[in-house]
Amino acid sequence: MSATAGTLRRDSQIVGLISFGHFLSHIYMLALPPLFPILRAELGVSYAELGLAMTMFAVTTAVLQTPMGFLCQRIGSRAVLVGGLFINAAAIALLAFADSLLSLGAFMALAGVGSSVFHPADYSILSGTVSEQRIGRAFAIHTFGGSAGFAAAPVIMVSLASIFDWQTAFLIAGGVGMVLSAVILALSGIISEGEVKKKGGEKLTLRRLLTSKPILLFFLFYVGLAVANVGINQFAVAALMEVYGVPLAVANSALTLFLVAVLVGVLPGGWAADKTKRHGLLLVAGLTISGALLALVGFAGLPFWLVLGLLAVVGAARGFLHSSRDVMVRVISPKASVGTVFGFVTSGFLVGQAIAPPMYGLILDLGWPGAVFWASAAFSMICLLTIIPESTRRPAD
Repeated sequence: MSATAGTLRRDSQIVGLISFGHFLSHIYMLALPPLFPILRAELGVSYAELGLAMTMFAVTTAVLQTPMGFLCQRIGSRAVLVGGLFINAAAIALLAFADSLLSLGAFMALAGVGSSVFHPADYSILSGTVSEQRIGRAFAIHTFGGSAGFAAAPVIMVSLASIFDWQTAFLIAGGVGMVLSAVILALSGIISEGEVKKKGGEKLTLRRLLTSKPILLFFLFYVGLAVANVGINQFAVAALMEVYGVPLAVANSALTLFLVAVLVGVLPGGWAADKTKRHGLLLVAGLTISGALLALVGFAGLPFWLVLGLLAVVGAARGFLHSSRDVMVRVISPKASVGTVFGFVTSGFLVGQAIAPPMYGLILDLGWPGAVFWASAAFSMICLLTIIPESTRRPAD
């Protein structure tokens, strides 16, 4: 086997393992909500209390992502990933034994601890092992895996609960992750074979992390992008019904089209990221196109077939920019601290997802449904302010 073929095979194995773990992690994020009606009846809890359990998951993930990045620096990303995946999967399996709000919340908090490792560990491993000429596609496949996990979670969990019962559904879902953690541990030699030697690289301190202008700008970028995404993912259905007078099923179909288009755009975006060094330009183009078209959707009077087309293009543009975004974060990161930087900046997603829903809800309550799309477009444009200063930066040492 030629050296090139061997490298391609190793890269494919690494990307496949890491991306499947990312797929599972996103299933675990949404493992609970599809079964809310069943759990409400079985455990005698309210929907608000079930929502509190989800909050426990989100809070522990958000708080621990950056510390997990520093842990990757100290003991290695492989060990952190294997441990985190096992904890995450085991916590999901333990949900089968939940008999009260207290145990449900405790298991979800534990799942959040495990979930906090994926962004710092995954990006550190991919950045340090995958060949430079394929890193954009590696990031794209990783992103695709996570998005596919979100899409698959309701189908998988409801199907398992229907075939067996809700307890078995959690046991099976968690069991798959525990097996995968053992597989990654057994195949850890594949990961270490191509890993970049980082002994000479400078490691980030917490002080430098919190005072680095490029890193803080990307944190704000993730906050802004999350706020923009929440407007579409969580409030577009209600807004479309009010602006265009379409029924619920049609509005949901429009959202589904948008989400599918995001997935369609991800993989070509990875290829483009590998073919250019102008990643900032791709980001600017994607955000500008999606922002401008979203603003048009907010104006009543467009034929709905055109609205569907606009949302499809917006989704594809959003998906297309993901890999360029990830490559730019990698560029500003010291080689020994890629996981730490990704853990910190992607926590901006969680911040944005926490602060955005009340804003969009207020917009709808005030009777301005079109402004949901205008606000999402505005935050897309605001993201440009964080990207343009960094689009010409040289790679960090």
